[in-house]
Amino acid sequence: MFDMKLPLLLLLMMVLPVVGLSAKKRDTLATEKHYSKHQLTEDVKYLVATVADVHPDMYHSISKASYSRLIDSVLAGLHDGMTAKEAWPIMARLIGALNEGHSVFNYPESLVGELKAGGNLLFPVLIREFNGSEFIVRLDASAEDKLKPGDAIISINGITTEKLMGKLGGYAGGLPQYKALDICRNLIVYLHLYGVNGPWHIRYLRNNQVDSAVVNPVSWADFRSNIAARAKDLPKIKPIADHQFDFLNTDKAYLALNTLTAEPAVFKRFLDSCFTSIKNKQAKALIIDLRKNGGGNSALAEMLLGYITDKPFRMTGGVKWKVSQEYKDQLNETLKGEGPQTMAYYFNAINGTTISNSGDKPARPTFNDLLFKGNVLVLIGPHTFSSANMLANTIQDYKLATLVGEPSGEPANDYGELIFLKLPNTGFTFTTSTKQFIRANGNTNDQHPVMPDFMVKDNPLTPADEVLDFALAK
Repeated sequence: MFDMKLPLLLLLMMVLPVVGLSAKKRDTLATEKHYSKHQLTEDVKYLVATVADVHPDMYHSISKASYSRLIDSVLAGLHDGMTAKEAWPIMARLIGALNEGHSVFNYPESLVGELKAGGNLLFPVLIREFNGSEFIVRLDASAEDKLKPGDAIISINGITTEKLMGKLGGYAGGLPQYKALDICRNLIVYLHLYGVNGPWHIRYLRNNQVDSAVVNPVSWADFRSNIAARAKDLPKIKPIADHQFDFLNTDKAYLALNTLTAEPAVFKRFLDSCFTSIKNKQAKALIIDLRKNGGGNSALAEMLLGYITDKPFRMTGGVKWKVSQEYKDQLNETLKGEGPQTMAYYFNAINGTTISNSGDKPARPTFNDLLFKGNVLVLIGPHTFSSANMLANTIQDYKLATLVGEPSGEPANDYGELIFLKLPNTGFTFTTSTKQFIRANGNTNDQHPVMPDFMVKDNPLTPADEVLDFALAK
C-alpha cells in the first residue's frame, strides 16, 4: 500500500522535459478538449457504480443519503463545453468524500503540461506545513521575494487559509493531518484548479506582526531558477536513504526505516547486521524511526518485530475484501492471465460478495538469537502510512514498545489493496480500495490514527529534531 499522489514539484520534474519548452509555448486553451454534459454525466455514473462494485464499505465516512445528495450536487454543476480543468474540481469531490488516503482522483493528464508550458501560471511560494490556522512558508520563489521562511500566511486573495484548507480538503481523503500534507505539497495545482489566480494578495504573520505582500505568477523556468538561487538560504535537507543505522551515543542505537519495500532476504540481512552490532555493543536502548515511512510490504514489518519482542502479537485483526469483476480483471492482467489458477479463492468467489476473516490468533515470533531486550522507542508522525501504520498499530495494541511523536497519517482500521480505474469519456484516472484491514486488536469501531504514548511535535523551522531529542533523553 502506498500514497499514490506524487508531490507536485517531483511530479513536475519527472513528467515533462524542460528543454525546449521556452522556445515553443503552446496555447493550451485553444487546443483543450471540451466535453458535453452527457459525457460528464456518464463518467460520474461510471465512477459511482464502479466504486460501489469494488469497495468493501464506501459509506464508512459518509452516509448513503449524504453521498446521494453529493452526487446530485456534482451533476448539477456539470454543463456542456466544460474542459478537464473545469470538470475536475467538481467531480473530484466524489472520491474525496470517501475520506481515505488511498482513494485518489488524479489530476487531469494535461495539467502538468499546461502549468509548465503555459507561461506565467505558477503560484510561486513553497509551503512547509499547515499549523492548524496558517500556511508556513518554506521559500518564496516569486520575483518579488517578499516572504521569508517561517512566515505564516493568514489569507490568499482574501480567502483565509483555514477556509482554503476546508474547501481543498474536499478533494483529498484521509485524516486531517494527512489532508494537510497533501494540500501543502500540491498547493500550486490546487489553487490553479480552484481558480485562485494571481496576482496573489497575501496577508501574513511575521514576528507577531501582520503584514501583506503581492506576489505575481511565474513561469516554470523562472520558478526553478528562483528556487535554485535561493535554496542556499534554506536549511539543508539530507538525502533520504531507504534504511539507516547508527549509534547516536555509546548505548543508544538508531534505526531509521523510511520504506518497507526491500526484498525480504535483503531486509533480513540488513536487520541481522544491525542487531548483531546492537548485541556486540550491548546497547541499552533502540530508537526506530518510522516518521518518513510510507509503507510497502507488511511482511517486513512483522519481520522487524521478531527482533524487538518475544510477546504474542498479530499484525491485523482480519480483512474484508470485496469481490468484483473489475478487480479480477486487474489481478488477471497483473498475473499475466494466471489469476484463476494462483488466486482461485478470489476468482471463484461471486462478484458482489465479501471475503472476510477475523485474522490469526496472536502468536509469539520465531526464536531469534538477536532479540533485543532493552528499551525500544518508535518514532511516528503524519508520514507514517500504510504498512508502516500497521506496524505502529501492532506496537500500540500489544504494547511492544514506546511510541513517540505525532499521530500517524491514517486510521489503524484502514483501507487498501488498490484498484486503478479510468473514466471512459474524460479519461480521468482514480484509485480506490478493495479491502479493509482491521486493526490488530480487532476493534472495527475505532477510527483514530495510531496515537503516540508521548506527543512531541518537531519544529520544522529549527535545525533541531525535537522528537529524536526527546527519545534520546528517555
